[in-house]
Formats: sequence, C-alpha cells, structure tokens
Amino acid sequence: MPDMLHDKYRFMSRPLPSRLTRKSLLQLSVVVSAFSLSPDAFSRTTHQTTNNSTTQHDPSAKPAVGKANMPKKLINKAHTGDKLTSHGVEEVLVSGGRTANGPRSAVKPMLISNSPLSDIAVVSHLDNEQIRNTPVHVSADLLRSIPGFQVADFQDGGIAQGIGARGWSTESDGNYVATYIDGSIRNVYSGVLNGYNDLNPLIPELIGGVTVISGPFDVRYGGNFASAGSALFTTRDDVATGISASGGSYGKARVLGTYSKHIGNVTFYSALEGMYEAGYRQNGITRRINSFNKVVVNISPEDTFKMSAQGYWTDYGQPGSIPLSYIQQGLISERSPRYNKDRGANNQYTLNAQFEHVHNNFTLDATLFFNKTWLIRQITLGLPGTVTPQREYLDDRYTVGAAIEPYWKFHLPNGGLFDIKTGLTNHIDWARDFRIPGHDGVPYTAENSQFFSSFLNMNRFMEDNLSTYLSTSISPLPWIKMTGGARYDHFFYSINDTKYNSATSGLRRQRLSTSVGTPTVKAAIAINPYKPVTIFVNYGQSVTSPDANSDITVNPSLAPTVLTSGEAGIRYDYLPLGAHVQGSAYKTIDSNEIGVNQATLQTQNMGKSYRWGFDTDAAITLFKYHGAKLDLHGNYNWVHARLDSSTNNYIPNVADWLASYGLNATVPVDKVNRRALIMSFDHNFVGPQPLDKARNYTAPQYQRLSARVMYNDKKLSNMRVWMSAIVFPTNRFAEDAWISGSTIYTAPQPRLMLEGGFSFGL
Repeated sequence: MPDMLHDKYRFMSRPLPSRLTRKSLLQLSVVVSAFSLSPDAFSRTTHQTTNNSTTQHDPSAKPAVGKANMPKKLINKAHTGDKLTSHGVEEVLVSGGRTANGPRSAVKPMLISNSPLSDIAVVSHLDNEQIRNTPVHVSADLLRSIPGFQVADFQDGGIAQGIGARGWSTESDGNYVATYIDGSIRNVYSGVLNGYNDLNPLIPELIGGVTVISGPFDVRYGGNFASAGSALFTTRDDVATGISASGGSYGKARVLGTYSKHIGNVTFYSALEGMYEAGYRQNGITRRINSFNKVVVNISPEDTFKMSAQGYWTDYGQPGSIPLSYIQQGLISERSPRYNKDRGANNQYTLNAQFEHVHNNFTLDATLFFNKTWLIRQITLGLPGTVTPQREYLDDRYTVGAAIEPYWKFHLPNGGLFDIKTGLTNHIDWARDFRIPGHDGVPYTAENSQFFSSFLNMNRFMEDNLSTYLSTSISPLPWIKMTGGARYDHFFYSINDTKYNSATSGLRRQRLSTSVGTPTVKAAIAINPYKPVTIFVNYGQSVTSPDANSDITVNPSLAPTVLTSGEAGIRYDYLPLGAHVQGSAYKTIDSNEIGVNQATLQTQNMGKSYRWGFDTDAAITLFKYHGAKLDLHGNYNWVHARLDSSTNNYIPNVADWLASYGLNATVPVDKVNRRALIMSFDHNFVGPQPLDKARNYTAPQYQRLSARVMYNDKKLSNMRVWMSAIVFPTNRFAEDAWISGSTIYTAPQPRLMLEGGFSFGL
C-alpha cells in the first residue's frame, strides 16, 4: 500500500499515520511501564472515590460515612443542586441499602432531576465496573449489554460498527443512535453516512458510565439522529496511575498506561493506549495509538471546570464482505478479503470543555467542543475476481460546538416539586467530503474514463445545526409525575459541490445556500400507585437532518425527516430481593425511512415506515452474603417493522426478535472483601432477519456467548488479572449479512476469540 493517497489536485494528499507494529508496540509498552512505575505510581489507588468509580449520573453510589470524610465540594453540593428530590425518593437513592441489579436498576422515573436517569422512558445505565467486566472486541460491543440493543461487528478494521434497536437496522454505521461523549454529540453530520457513529476512540477503562435512552424521549438528547435512542458516555474525572496490558486471538496486543496528579483543587490524568491486531481475516490488520488527557478544577464549592484533549490515530485494512455462496462452494476461504489492498485511516484531534455552576436549586451547564477529523476509506465492491474501480472516500473536516443549559427546581405550595430545563446548542461542520473512483489508494483523474461515474462527488460544505429546547416536569403529589417539552432544530447549509452529470456525461458544479428546520415535542406521565410499581406513558419525536451530499444537492428545500414514537410500560422494583422487572410496548412512525444500499454504500429513501413492538427485561439478586453475590438478568424484545406499502414492505436487516440472559458473580477470597473473583456470562440470541423487502432471502437466527473471569486484589494496587472469551456457537455468517441482487454477502465471525491481561492501578 502506498503511504499516501494522492491525486494531482491534492484532493486527498495526506500521509497516513506511522505504522504501529508489534515491535513498536513492545517499545511503547516498555516506555509506558517506565512512565507508570514512578515512585508514587500506585500510592493513590484509593483515590478512585465512589463518585469517580461511577458516572456523574449514577445515584446509587454509596457516600462516605459522615461529613468529616467527605470532600468540601461534595458536602456543599449535597445540599444544593439536587436537594429537592420529590417526596423522600432521595432516601432510597443514597441510603446505601440494597438496590436492584441490571442495566435498568439505576433509573428513577419519579425523581425530579436534571439527570437523564430521571426520564420517563426506558433508560439503561452501565457504570465503570460493569463496563470493565464486559468482554469486547470493538467499543460498540459495550452496547450489547443494553437490553434491546443489537451490535454488528463488521470485522472491518477501525470503521464504525452497526448498532440497532427498536427495529432499526445494524447494516448502517450506528447512525440511528445519537451518541454524546461528555455532553457533545459525536455523530458525523453528512459523513461517509449521515450520522456516522464511530465509538472506536473510546477507551473502556476511562469511561465513567454510559446512559442509554431507548426511543426519542429525552428533550435534551433526543434531537438529530435519535431514531432508535440516545447513548450518553461520560469519561472519568479521576484515574489512578497504572498500567494495563492484554493479548488475544489473531495477533491482538494492547497496552494502556495512565499517570495522574492531584495538586490542591486540580486533578489531572493522562492516558496513552497502543493496540495492534492482525485480524481474523486477511487484510484485517488494525493499528491504533490513542492519547486522552483530562483536567478537573474545583474552582469553588459551586463551580467545576473540566477539559479533555484527545489525539486518536488509526490505520487498518478492510476485508469487506464476500459472497456466502463462494464460501459454501469452496471457491474462497471465509477468511479471504474482497480485495487485499483496501485500506482506511482515521486521525482525530478533540478538545472538550465543560463548566458547571450549582447554587441552591439552580444549575448552569456550559460546553465547548472542537474536533479535527481526517478520515479515508477504500472499498472495492462486486464479486471476487472481477475488476472494478476502488471507491476512495475522504472526509476532512473541522467541527465546533457549544451549548449553554440552565436548570431550575422549585417547591409547590403543597410540598410537590417542578423544574424547568432549557438550552441552546450550536454544532457547525466545515468539511470536504470527496468520493472518487480509483485504484490501489490512488484516485483517478479526469484523464481516466472511469473517473466519470455516478460515484463521483466532490463536495465542500458548511452545515450548521442550531437547536433550542424547553422542558418542565411536575410532581404535584407523591404518586404522579408529568413531563412536557419541545425543541426546535434548524439546519443551515452552504454547499460547493461537483459531481458527475449523466445527462451530459460531464461534471456538474453546484453552489447553493439554504436552511431548513422543524419543531418536535415530548410528553410523558408516570404513576406510582404503590412503592415498587411505576406505570408510564410517553410520546416523543426526533429528526434526521438532510444529507449535504445526497439530499440537499437534489432538493434544497427538503425538510428534516420527522420520527414520532409513543410508548406505554410498567416496571417493578423490589429492593429486598434486588429484583427488577419491566415491560413496555411502543409504536414508531418515520415520515421517510432512510436505509443503506450496501451494494453501493449509499443512503436510499424508502418512504414512510411503521414499527411496533415490545421490550421486556428482568433482573434479580439470587444470593448475597458476606460479600458474595450472584445476579441473574434477561430480556426479550420483539418488533414488527414494515414500510408503508402493500407488498415488498419488510425493512431489511431488522431482526424479528432479540433475547438474552446472563449472570454476574462475585466470590470474595478474604474476610475483608479486598480480594475477589468476579465472573460474568452473557448469552445473546438474534432472531431471523429479512435481507430484502420481499423477504425472499433471510439471515437465520444466530447466537453469541461472552464470558469473563477476573481476579481483583484491591490491596495490591487494585490489581486485576482476567481472561475473556467470545464464542459464536451456531451461525457465524448472519451477524453481518446483506444482499445485492440475489447474491448474499457476509463478513464471517471467528468461532472463538480469547483475550487475557492484567492491570495495576487504573
């Protein structure tokens, strides 16, 4: 592979990142080890206080006993921003008593709060420990632990993975889920796909928590791209100095080193990650260097400032999808690539700043965000052995964002509560999105006849999403809570586009400026007839912005796609048994289904669509005694997803149902619970998926098993030693399967992936 994508107009000229080989990874490991083993390297493992081992939204963390053991900042905030919890609910939240287990146990729908955990909706939450106990091959695998979520690992290097839920397909780049990291949206507007959602820059050990809202029901986070829901990641505020190293199947090696410092009211940590993987399939190599740094300044008991900076560099091969029939006939190996010279790379530089002011019952949040991305992909389509042009993608962009979000909470005369939350956000992209036919990483020029094709599109554009929202919740009586809100999203476009014009067999240049926008509304009610039971009904809308590459250039006045969803459910939480049971039914109408044509890797408008289905999940603590604990959880999800037509109305690549069960066990090996054996196991089932709108072709049901066994010694610098496994016991070709004509393409999964490692500190 050449080290540079180049054409004479310098559309794509940029050197790729330097190669991260096994040798250089070993050198990096030595450097990180020396860096981490400074004299005070592991002297502060106890600095991972409970508020840092969980996310800032996790209300189940146990406080220290007595104010004398609490930092001054925590003492003040315990009596300000969130002190007005409705009708004694706070006692349940911070009592330190036994709580229900499972991803949905942290949710408090009757609470009047600014936290998304208080949404009247189906909300799930994973804290740092749950995340670190989850076996993952790619970062998107973390969402497999969320009931009703489906993930497709494309086994295709460092690209975004497929994420689906509530009838939304995994044959996408995760663009149906609005994803936020530390308050800033990370979906790429008008990217390789509109809403491109790459979670690979996340470092699991540094994630404080993730909160997932199923459906478009949060007024703050349920705007653009929130068709299936919203995923809110927060990074940890404090990480102890330490090191982690692991290795696994197919040449995978990874090392992570952290260094932290505390100076007065300032906390700082720096993390450096290196990863190398040869990959299960040929041309499946992935190399990555990832640097993340964060500083937290407690300016005063009421004011906190946080800033993080990240540099992310990866390059990778792309095995692509190959015909299933070729594998079955023995014409090619399942590990063969479509073309062994397809490559990709992604360089990102990110800066994120957050300021929080809390005074009595008023909170002000402000966020600033900057990102520079340079991404390339090379994809060869068609049957193996045929000669077709390579598709060269370039996404070179600058992104800035800002938000200011005040929040107030008030008493009612009768002792009830109500609040007001509002916000103004702006997200702007300046981008070059070029798509040019080429060969072996070199784009064609006009001198080559294959340059002129329907794939050719060279677009320079500005896209600006200005949005505002207003919401209020009221709990006039102990057993009822109501929420209502609205938001408005406006999109401004300035486009300078050059593409192939088939009518003239030449180039068409287009300059235009336009703006489109639409309002959306939210409404919900929750009733708590007696303490363990909550009944809820909600209604919400979200939007999908028009694509600057494929929509606005065709129809400048095209309005955003509006999705409307309604839901009703009931949940039961019984703390003495650590039990949680929940069920909900929903119906969703999308004004214009936007699918992905995998044969061309282009979005396609499929018309109006309907989805209705139900989600159920349950969790219980079967045993808890002297530090030993055994939890069991499971869920089942069914959906009916159809296009608004009398025939050929199936929505492709949507599983008929999902199911899973799992268990988590903790076995202490000493009397003071400083040493423990921790085990987790999950068994996922994915139902049949239609591959075409007529359902003439179907991907069969498949299963995925994951397990992890870890020994944790908190006394010995929080040492962890673990082994994990991911197994596909049945069909290995259905997780990523799609059809072109009558040919089914697949990206095979390995039967077994093993990984083992250790860490100190962290």
